[in-house]
Amino acid sequence: MAKAPTRVTLPGIMYQKNGRWWWDAALPGEDKPKPRALKPDGSRCATTDSSQAEEVARLLWRIAIEDEVQVAVKARVKAQADRAKAKIRQEADYEIEKVRAECEKEIKKSKRAVARGEKKAKVQAEARLRAEEAYRIETEQAEGQYAAEVEKIKNTIVQAKAELEEKDRAYKEALAEAEQKVRIEVRARQEAEATARVEQQLRIEAEENAALQARAKEQAEAKVRNEAELRLAAEQRAGLEAEARSLAESKARQEMVLKEQAEQRAESEARARAEAEAKLNEVIESMQRTGTCECCDRNDVPEQALAKIDSGQQLCPDCIRMLRG
Repeated sequence: MAKAPTRVTLPGIMYQKNGRWWWDAALPGEDKPKPRALKPDGSRCATTDSSQAEEVARLLWRIAIEDEVQVAVKARVKAQADRAKAKIRQEADYEIEKVRAECEKEIKKSKRAVARGEKKAKVQAEARLRAEEAYRIETEQAEGQYAAEVEKIKNTIVQAKAELEEKDRAYKEALAEAEQKVRIEVRARQEAEATARVEQQLRIEAEENAALQARAKEQAEAKVRNEAELRLAAEQRAGLEAEARSLAESKARQEMVLKEQAEQRAESEARARAEAEAKLNEVIESMQRTGTCECCDRNDVPEQALAKIDSGQQLCPDCIRMLRG
């Protein structure tokens, strides 16, 4: 017959049942109270000593508090990790938008430069036409040579314009691809800025090449008055144009190498971040999974601490020790 319950300093009620002590209480992390036998460490049955029973209850209470604190710490670590991920994504989106705006700005500058070049070429063409008329009046023989030279210059202008348009299309395609692939972080942002500086230097050199071509054209017009000087100017222009084309091709190859390096670094960093997140998730999941001992009904035993015996039951370390004697 059960004796009258005895209240202790711990929450819940301690009472004797068939001479052994039990505790009816809700431990930290539990929604409602439930009775549990107060078994000392190494014993299969509840104790008959009230002092020992109270010590066992205090131990159960302390273990429950420690488990609850561990769960809270895990939740806080996960929340901090989620906030860090969100912050990194936000910074990456900001940097991508920043690079895209800068690229669009540079494209607009390039278009304005092409328009100015076309206007200047038109003015120069009109001046050449007037010079042709004056030169044809002076001599019929020089007219044929002069017309051939003018046609060569026109072809050079058309070719240069086509090359600029092709570079503009390639630049737009590279921009679209970069917006899809690049996941900017601190190091990626520095690489993007370095690439922008290289591109700016390339544009400056392209403008210098255009200036060289303009000076070559002016020299050609000035030397129309003399047949020998005209041929010499044509040879000089051909050399300058070949050098400009070689320089443009070299710069294009450098841009392609830089682009491939940036893509490789971005892919490596993405793989590293994915692996780190997977490992973190595995650790968090392994820390959160618990099981129930099929001997003492303890339901807060870490899953990796449960051991399976010959009968197929999952036992906690305490019950395993009691079973082995």
